[in-house]
Amino acid sequence: MTKTGDIDVDRLDREARELFRQLTPGPAVGQDKDGRTITIPVGERIVEITRRSRIIAVSDTLARAVVELLTRLGHVASIGHVQVDPAAEGNEEVLGLVIDFHDRRAVVPLRPGTRHLRIYPEIDGTDLTGHEPLLTFELPVDVVEEDGWVKADVIATALAEHLSPAV
Repeated sequence: MTKTGDIDVDRLDREARELFRQLTPGPAVGQDKDGRTITIPVGERIVEITRRSRIIAVSDTLARAVVELLTRLGHVASIGHVQVDPAAEGNEEVLGLVIDFHDRRAVVPLRPGTRHLRIYPEIDGTDLTGHEPLLTFELPVDVVEEDGWVKADVIATALAEHLSPAV
């Protein structure tokens, strides 16, 4: 793990937010041999593949910021592997934060742009289906930015309220 304080959390949050704004690829625009503007739509399957991979990239960048903030607050946290939260609004894989929750390791699937946070028991697999959350809570409506973004510091602060400091 990187020593705390070496990571620019604001930069990570900005990068994740910018990626979040670009989840769905737009059409390619160019010119034909006669100089006319043409638009080539992106195939539906490519849109879905690109969107899913971008969600993982966004959640990875966001997770690095949240882990750093939690560490600064005195909590044990790290980035786990991709997880599918069965209670989320979709079945996309996102990075999971690994935390210490009431003396046990737990995972928080970090879905960008959601107000719903769930803490699950840590598992080796990807899909959390069949595992009940240890804790579910919702962030206030007013923390969601106009573009749907929820900042890393908001997530870290909310999680920290439910964690015990590292001993």
